[in-house]
Amino acid sequence: MSVRFTILVEPFRGASFLELLIFSIILTLALGITKVVYNVFFHPLAPIPGPKLYAISPLPISWSRAQGRSPYKFAELHEKYGPIVRVGPDEVSCAGPTSFKDLYGPRYGKGGPLTRDSRATPLKEKFGAVGMFQAGVQEHARIRRQLNPAFSEKASREQEPLVMGYIDSMIRKLRDASARGDVVDIEKYTMWTTFDIQGDLVFGKDVFECIEKEQYHPWIKISMAYFTSGVYTHALNDISSWALWVWQKFLIPKSFADAQDYHLRTTLDLVDKRMASKKTDHPDYMSFITSESKAGEVLTKEQMYANAQMLVTAGSETVATASATTLFLLLTHPEAMERVKREIRSTFKSEQDITAASVINLPYLLAGIDESMRVWPPVATSFNPRLMSSGCYAVDGYFIPEGSIIGIHNHAIGRLERYFKDAKKFVPERWLGDERYANDSRETFQPFSSGPLNCLGLTMGRMETRVILAKLVYNFDIELVPECRNWLESQKNYIAWHKPPLMVKLTPVQRL
Repeated sequence: MSVRFTILVEPFRGASFLELLIFSIILTLALGITKVVYNVFFHPLAPIPGPKLYAISPLPISWSRAQGRSPYKFAELHEKYGPIVRVGPDEVSCAGPTSFKDLYGPRYGKGGPLTRDSRATPLKEKFGAVGMFQAGVQEHARIRRQLNPAFSEKASREQEPLVMGYIDSMIRKLRDASARGDVVDIEKYTMWTTFDIQGDLVFGKDVFECIEKEQYHPWIKISMAYFTSGVYTHALNDISSWALWVWQKFLIPKSFADAQDYHLRTTLDLVDKRMASKKTDHPDYMSFITSESKAGEVLTKEQMYANAQMLVTAGSETVATASATTLFLLLTHPEAMERVKREIRSTFKSEQDITAASVINLPYLLAGIDESMRVWPPVATSFNPRLMSSGCYAVDGYFIPEGSIIGIHNHAIGRLERYFKDAKKFVPERWLGDERYANDSRETFQPFSSGPLNCLGLTMGRMETRVILAKLVYNFDIELVPECRNWLESQKNYIAWHKPPLMVKLTPVQRL
């Protein structure tokens, strides 16, 4: 036994249990108070504005995440404290006009793009490869090059018949429901349609059959549950890696563990079948990945395992949310809806005229979609915040040290008067040159993120949203059920918005 250790323990040899207990409590309190004082006054992030309670502990923001209230909380904090806010002992939220460039941009000459925080993401061992959302900067760039052929202009043109086919199926089902006099949950129909589209594009056939059966496939329900699980994982990891380990090891309900196993097995099976089939009777993502990729850059089966869920959910849930939310905001703003009706119904002589190319010629509808994504962005929070992995970096005049987590939250940005006049109002005219909104900070509007890690499928997503809304408004007069007028305010957010039913009455448009 070392002399130093002997000297250290000598005073405690004759101590009673009660004395040792009291000493332990005092020591714990002293260490806690020291940590609190350090976090509030001496931590490198101490100069950044924010509530002191959030500087002391990750519990407040983790509690907001667990409640599904984090977008509202981030918006509240930024409204009170400004464009940069300390939201945890080691976490910062940004909503400044230069944030996207500074944090999500290529950062030439500054060490390259910041990497995503992947501390609590699924491990590589699960699939044998890393997914795009979990990949580091270089690995992300490599995966993106492998996927790029599936999202080219050529691919979008050749995939358009598939997209149109599912949207037309949705319209037919809605006509049938209208003929029966049903009031329908239009949010479900947009979700079913976009998941069917992405399921076919990823797996080569109509694997979900949501529109056909007018119900969710179990794979989709479990995928959405993963979002909620991801938020709890994030919240627990912020509090303590031990808390996360205990949760994952002992506290995950058996029903959820069984669902995860089913989901994993189904994903592997669907990928295996698609890759074994080699060809399909229509172009899907894999068609272009295998035929257009450079030598050595074709996705392996393990990489497809790791990225399949991302390709389906990221390309469907966000589009459905944007479509349903835009429709809701138009329905609750009758003048805007009337203008959209006139624009769409005067532009197209028949439904067949509504195509990916022709919907670009609907400026008011496009402005309405952009305004909807500003007011209520499908990706409301920083899905994958950035990790300061080395050195430190200045953001809005504050130094962010190594090891800090920093993210940008679209819901907060879009609701700040400092960037958008009448920020909480739905005003499509702001995107059409209305002089009242000439000073809006349009560069802060980045619903698909920006930089080298931005959304790969934004072109396809925008096209689907435009066509879905154009076909709905062309075919139906739509009336919102009064009980759904507070549809937005009742939503919670677990990466994706958890949306209650959006009930509407549909009346087919009568044409001569």
